[in-house]
Amino acid sequence: MFLLTSTLLLVSAVVYVCHAEQMLKCPYDSKFSPQKYPERVWCKKEANNQSCCRGFTFTSGEKELDGGRLSVQDDGKAFTVSVRSLSQGDGVYWCGLKNGSGIIVKLAEGEIHNPLNLAWSIIRWLLFVLLLLAVISTHMCYNSKKAKD
Repeated sequence: MFLLTSTLLLVSAVVYVCHAEQMLKCPYDSKFSPQKYPERVWCKKEANNQSCCRGFTFTSGEKELDGGRLSVQDDGKAFTVSVRSLSQGDGVYWCGLKNGSGIIVKLAEGEIHNPLNLAWSIIRWLLFVLLLLAVISTHMCYNSKKAKD
């Protein structure tokens, strides 16, 4: 019974974590109109150089990015990037607007983690506990049989 309950908890935790989307909301003023700032920016800070980042630009009309790994919603006051999986890995990401002259206005920053990495960090500890319980129960069973003989 315990093993069945543990398995169900493990599976439901993995399913929840793998399907949980992380979001970064990027609010902007009306002065940053799509006419003046036609491009949006999604970028990951580089660990060794905090002033540099790797990423890409996209227009306000685009709804999916990075092969469907990211989705974008724009309500005219903010655009929100929803992360399904990260092609560039865990880290600090930021979003912004870019005008025709190449000037970028940073709007928001947040730490984003790959849901599968989080799932593995949970699963490995649950598996460790289950393995420990299996060893203890095997030892108790062996001692019980030995005492009867």
